[in-house]
Amino acid sequence: MLKLTYDQMFGYLADLLETVSWSKSTLTEVGDSLIRQIAFDSDPANYRLNAHIFDRKGDREQALEAMFYALTTLVNCHDAADALNFAPLLPNADSYNQECTESLLYLLACTGDRRYLPFIEQTAARFPALDAAEFTAELLGRAEPS
Repeated sequence: MLKLTYDQMFGYLADLLETVSWSKSTLTEVGDSLIRQIAFDSDPANYRLNAHIFDRKGDREQALEAMFYALTTLVNCHDAADALNFAPLLPNADSYNQECTESLLYLLACTGDRRYLPFIEQTAARFPALDAAEFTAELLGRAEPS
């Protein structure tokens, strides 16, 4: 019997997302489900509910990184950022580590939605290694001309 850890499951999902030829609506449904799972697992109010999944210190961050990787894979391989609802990820963004924060800012930039500019600038400032200008340039490059 194959036994997967929680984070490995999302690694396999990322691999699958590289090659699938699903409809835009299916990809959107998968992406939005993944976003809701990230939001649930990163919400401190739910830590007791999912503590059985995260037995060891660092398991939660490792799983969140794997989920963000799967979501980034979906966006990169299927150009789906503009169809996804990233709003559930924003309330707990302060709890994300640098790797998850970088993924989130990249995903928001991929939407081309100018409403995310202040959030990107404010959130990138939490980590000196993250360059808000890089994410801003990506977003503006994808934005509709104003």
